[in-house]
Amino acid sequence: MELVNSGPPPKVIRTTTTEPCFKVAKNEDVVVRPTAKFHPSVWGDYFITNPSLPSTHQEEQIKQRVQVLVEDVKVLLKDAKGSMREEMQLIDALQRLGVAYHFEQEINEALCFINTTSSSEQHSYSDDDLHFVALQFRLLRQHHYYVPPDVFNQFINDKGKFKEEMSNDLNGLLSLYEAAYLGIPGEDRLDEAIDFTRSHLQSLAKHIGPRLARKVKHALETPLRRRMSRLNARLYIAIYEEDIETRNDVVLELAKLDFHILQLLHREEVKMISMWWKDLSVPTKLTFARDRIVELYFWILGVYFEPHYSRARLMLVKVLAMFSLMDDIYDSYGTMAELLHFTNAIQRWDLKAADEMEECIQVVFLAIYHTIGEIEDEVLKDDKLYRIGYLRREFEKMTIAWLEEAKWRDDCYLPSLAEHLELSIRTTGYHAIACASFLGMGEIAGKESFDWATSFPQISKDISKISRLMDDVVGYEIDNKMERNHVVSTIHCCMNEFGDSLEEAKERLLQMVEDAWKDVNQECLHLTIPYALLARFVNLASMMETMYKNTDGYTQPSLLKNSISLLLVQPILC
Repeated sequence: MELVNSGPPPKVIRTTTTEPCFKVAKNEDVVVRPTAKFHPSVWGDYFITNPSLPSTHQEEQIKQRVQVLVEDVKVLLKDAKGSMREEMQLIDALQRLGVAYHFEQEINEALCFINTTSSSEQHSYSDDDLHFVALQFRLLRQHHYYVPPDVFNQFINDKGKFKEEMSNDLNGLLSLYEAAYLGIPGEDRLDEAIDFTRSHLQSLAKHIGPRLARKVKHALETPLRRRMSRLNARLYIAIYEEDIETRNDVVLELAKLDFHILQLLHREEVKMISMWWKDLSVPTKLTFARDRIVELYFWILGVYFEPHYSRARLMLVKVLAMFSLMDDIYDSYGTMAELLHFTNAIQRWDLKAADEMEECIQVVFLAIYHTIGEIEDEVLKDDKLYRIGYLRREFEKMTIAWLEEAKWRDDCYLPSLAEHLELSIRTTGYHAIACASFLGMGEIAGKESFDWATSFPQISKDISKISRLMDDVVGYEIDNKMERNHVVSTIHCCMNEFGDSLEEAKERLLQMVEDAWKDVNQECLHLTIPYALLARFVNLASMMETMYKNTDGYTQPSLLKNSISLLLVQPILC
């Protein structure tokens, strides 16, 4: 359905004026356009002109060694079945080191058995080893088994507080700290655990050796639940290697060699996607937009890094790239007349409508049109053409939401916080990206999964809220520095509605982020959607910690350069 019969948009000129509204020059058909001044790409053609090409012979040898090591670790897992403690320590190491995907069946079977045993034998949680109890709690909850928080009651004193004698148990504190971030609404005991462990870990870090201090700092920076798994694997390999007393050298060698093999794959993928981006002429023709294809690939590497998701990963990067261009069109380039015309064209998928678009907007429209055509060709190979219908509808819904947000901007409308979130959690695009992550995932994502994902389920609302609030908290000052007319953020809403200062507004929104994470945890425990699909939602939420925890890493890409370099540039094997 056409939104409005707006006709061809007026001719426009582009400028970097800081005036808050569109200005009409003496010729009323010419519009002065205020645009954002985004930082240029920090990578340029690096991944096109500097490919990683080791000798085929060497690469093949490493792959063969990885297969031998995988079989060796399977033997270790089998041998560990006699000791629940040893088994869980090994599973935890495999997950942290990024190689657990090789052992999904073995790990699932082990945790299913541990959960069954723990449920039927209460003495399983009567162990006085805090590290063991907390590790068991976390591993089971991560795999969507409910474990009640009262398993920690034995570590509570008669005043209802955690026992102070645990304050020097470094491993126990670290495990409890990580476990507590799997809490759900109403579990106050786990909130207390976070405060208790954080305080004592910060204190301990001042009095322990540098190796253990690095381990504590790593945990306190970001809890494991919210870390990008691939980046965590790169960082944790060094931590694990230093732990001479407890490390397993077979596992360590596997982690290093597997990371190397995947790094080569990821380098090849980012090269391919960079060439695709350059062919679209985005860096040269769309100078108003954020040129961030490497950062977008990095973002999706956080959604899935495994080699069997290579096609899915490339498809999803392309979808996210189109959303990024569209976001910049609606947010900092198009006039309302142009946006109406563009939105109508997307609703009808009308290729002829491109003829009446301003040049830059036309480039974006054609890029979207042809990108969906490329993805259609891919899913057709798997006889999954129906998936394109879902993808198109997500694009249609996104344009409607972005258009409404643009109207708020032009009308200088200040909604309530609740009204803002009702719309702005949709304009994050996170729900659509989560749905699009299913495109290349094979048989596990059937029509019913797409129906569910496109219904905007609660977990989609939760991860979208995390995205919106974290973006707004770090983006507020950046938007002000750009001196451009911009839709009000949730920060503005809090300051207006509750009389908050800037710091109070940030504190309020970050508490809402914590609450949304608890809701995500709860949804994971109750939903019957396959674990592999739910993981995409959790991973998307986790990526906000990497991209937006302290600043807007997408708008200011130099802040992400070191993290990207660790995964895609710096070799792990010397």
